[in-house]
Amino acid sequence: MAWSGRWLVTISLVLVVAVVAVWRVTSAQLEGLEGMEPPDDVTGTDCSICHGKFAEQFKYTHSPALNAECTTCHLEKGEGKHGGLSMEGRELCLQCHTDKAGHYVAASCWATGCHADVHGSDKDKLFISSRTEEYPGFFEATAGAQFVGSDQCIACHGDKHDWWKASMHALNDAEDRVTPDMRGCESCHGPGGNHFGRRAGIGDFSQAGAEEAGQVCLKCHAREIFASDFTRGTHAQAGVTCVSCHNPHDTQNKHELYMPPNQLCLDCHTTVRAEFARLSHHPVDLEDPRTGMLCVECHDPHAGNGRSMLIAPPEEFCVKCHVDKQGPFVYPHVGYESSLGQGCLSCHNQHGSNAPNLLKISDRGLCIQCHTDRAEHRGGRNCWTSGCHTEHHGSNQSYLFFQ
Repeated sequence: MAWSGRWLVTISLVLVVAVVAVWRVTSAQLEGLEGMEPPDDVTGTDCSICHGKFAEQFKYTHSPALNAECTTCHLEKGEGKHGGLSMEGRELCLQCHTDKAGHYVAASCWATGCHADVHGSDKDKLFISSRTEEYPGFFEATAGAQFVGSDQCIACHGDKHDWWKASMHALNDAEDRVTPDMRGCESCHGPGGNHFGRRAGIGDFSQAGAEEAGQVCLKCHAREIFASDFTRGTHAQAGVTCVSCHNPHDTQNKHELYMPPNQLCLDCHTTVRAEFARLSHHPVDLEDPRTGMLCVECHDPHAGNGRSMLIAPPEEFCVKCHVDKQGPFVYPHVGYESSLGQGCLSCHNQHGSNAPNLLKISDRGLCIQCHTDRAEHRGGRNCWTSGCHTEHHGSNQSYLFFQ
């Protein structure tokens, strides 16, 4: 028993001496490294000695990591920005991904909860898994979420906020908006508590249908637009939403439209754009709405009547400009009454025509489409310029519309 006790004491002393010796040698080595510069020929292979080989771990690998080209993003000597990056923020990514210059969702691509796995990921486009989940629906995305305030949104979406705070919508961020569902970003996008790290956790208007977007916008705009009128309109039925035309963050155009009004309409209605290029057309200026007519003088894009979303039957709003055609006349031209035909559109193309005065046909063939019994009555090339039926819109003197 005495000998075993001595052996234990001896072994303990040896271990203490060994630990002290190792500590002194290590301290000396570290002191020798002070002031040393790393070599100038650091390569990606050298980086992987400490940082591992990311290319071997993931299904999808960022090409610089795959090719051991770490210096594409990082400075060689561990200097620079956070993580030794050569640049801070999304500018670093745009050095290579120039086609994404317009994709501006946050200050940095990797700190948004989107492309967080920048070296590699098992999800395509280097997304983290929560970025690829299926979108549940506009209102379902925020179900049960807490309101977090606009300041939390600005941390990532600062560029959107810079535009938004100069718009009319910024007025809803005032302190007198006592309920959080009517204040700031969350008044439109819903509570943001589910959005941290989850793309699918917020009201995303790019994923919303016309009815969903309408419900949000009409919380405030119900005075101007009736929900039932909008949802049954041609635009809503075709899947056009409020944000298809309006950019609630922008202030460049009146009513926060994406483009000047006529240009916006004709960007979709390309057939009508071609009609305005014909010989005879209404004076519509695509670039400057102040120099001509606006599409909305005849059409109501929110709740217009019929397929063409007109503000009223043609014979009612045409005469607002063409007052000399209004009447009432003792002898009206019945074809101009919508109950018996297409009103003014019985004879005229409303947008443009290659015939004079927007007529569908430039000669007597226009009249014969209705007055078939006068096919052999050839008083002249045109019934209205031959000196006969000159008052064809209506007359107070002759039922034949003579002058």
